[in-house]
Amino acid sequence: MASGLCSPTLSSHGRVIDVAPCCENYVASVMTLFSRKKISWVLMNLGKEELKFLVELMKEGKLKTVIDSRHPLEKAADAWEKSMGGHATGKIIVEM
Repeated sequence: MASGLCSPTLSSHGRVIDVAPCCENYVASVMTLFSRKKISWVLMNLGKEELKFLVELMKEGKLKTVIDSRHPLEKAADAWEKSMGGHATGKIIVEM
């Protein structure tokens, strides 16, 4: 995942906020300390109010989610394979 976090789709002063950090993404965030594109990570539990706040930011266009691909449930294995391959440039959605 970390290799695609600062992809060309991120603006020159963009910031990726990783809410599910892992070791690889932590290392990638340290490597961006002196870059205009930043990776930050946070550990948190989102409650109802926090989720409402995030939805409002999205409605206002202040928070953007990049969707890499959508897969029907019967192709969930393909979605998983793409996710684990580290080549996704956004969220992979399995539609139910």
